[in-house]
Amino acid sequence: MNKNDFPNENEWKKIVEDAFSSDEEHIFSEHYKLNKQQMLRRVTMTKKTFNKKRGLAVIAAAVAVTAAIPLSVFAYEKLTAKIEKTGNYENTISIQTPVADTENTEAPKYMFYEFGWIPEGYVPHEEKPGFKNPENGGRIAPELFKLPDDTNVELKLPYSENCETYESEGKTALINYRSPDVYNNGTISIDKNVYICFEGTTYVLTLYISEDVSDADMKKMIDEITLYPTEERMHGTYIPWLDESNYQTVSTPETYAYEENVRTIGDTVSKPYSGAGMHDGYDITLKSFELTDSFDGITTDGCGDETDFSHLMDENGNIIENIRTTVKRGDGVDTNDEIISEESLPMHILKLNVTYTNTADVENEICISPIMFIMEDGEPVVNWEAQGEYSCYDSILGRERQSHWFSVAFDSEQKGSKNYLLLEPGESADVQIAFFVDDNVKDKVYVSFEVSGNNFGEYFDVNG
Repeated sequence: MNKNDFPNENEWKKIVEDAFSSDEEHIFSEHYKLNKQQMLRRVTMTKKTFNKKRGLAVIAAAVAVTAAIPLSVFAYEKLTAKIEKTGNYENTISIQTPVADTENTEAPKYMFYEFGWIPEGYVPHEEKPGFKNPENGGRIAPELFKLPDDTNVELKLPYSENCETYESEGKTALINYRSPDVYNNGTISIDKNVYICFEGTTYVLTLYISEDVSDADMKKMIDEITLYPTEERMHGTYIPWLDESNYQTVSTPETYAYEENVRTIGDTVSKPYSGAGMHDGYDITLKSFELTDSFDGITTDGCGDETDFSHLMDENGNIIENIRTTVKRGDGVDTNDEIISEESLPMHILKLNVTYTNTADVENEICISPIMFIMEDGEPVVNWEAQGEYSCYDSILGRERQSHWFSVAFDSEQKGSKNYLLLEPGESADVQIAFFVDDNVKDKVYVSFEVSGNNFGEYFDVNG
């Protein structure tokens, strides 16, 4: 099998962002949770002294290293791995897996990875594989793959500054140093991707590593990573490099919102209960909305958890200055993203007060998932910051888009999981939802609570 394609810019960014997302479930998190206690038993935490130079109170993790497994127990020769520069900003890695040695009967059925050392400041992540730095938001996010036998994988890496092959005992690591991220807005960003091939296996461990980890620490970490045999398969079954759907753009039929679907204050939109276990069976009534510059009354994030927004406020509690940056998008191969301009563009807060009512005859967990959009020529537009080969981002939002709500608040006794309400039959809940809205579009925004593809269903007019 030979793959000569890789996800486009948006698909690639989505894959990488998912690995570092704080809200989304990691693709291997279920495997991780099932084996969490086993993994934690292999970790010993020791306190380190304060490092003034780095300005962080750090913790070092000393992970008990499994005794080296003799090469004779493995069923394969070493994978062939190499790197080739294929564009000004693109590198391609190639991994050729061998055919299994059918005469070797000692080979373990499954393997899993183990970190023998991690950088200072990093601790095991509570919910996702890998580690986090609670002081600065850094992440080390691993994903383990078992490639098919006799497979040639060609993985194109766009926005790649350069690559390096690093040989460590029993391992070959292909290190991709990503091009500087013009969208990171001063926050910790993903700086390196590492693909570690283990001798005598077809396992490949990928690491997404944030920029606070030095090259020396990264290589020391690679040196101390080992595989150990397990009774249960703990690696995922999804290999994005070999998945045809990962390289195709899925088009959604364009069905637009029309004037007869517009609702306003006092109106109710309904999603009938199907009885099929779906998130439906509720009414939403718009009670009021306002456009403001103040954070007054906004204390929770997009999942309803307490959040400090003081870094976005001035001394009067109003939104600080927002800087909009316009970027000319590169193709990640021969051209890179380039900042074209920066300008001050005021940002406002749209606050909606709505009432959810459970219309099902059973206890219902209802997802709060509104989408804000604007109308241009009678058609809804969600990502209005992007125009042709240009895109924009705002200093207030960082990577987020205005179309996503940033705060939701309701009675804590009615909170389900994340941004879900848990309501009894006939029970209602008052909910406050907040969006950021830039000054250019404040007079033409709408909100829908039922979006499927480009079909926005019934939607509320909340023009500022």
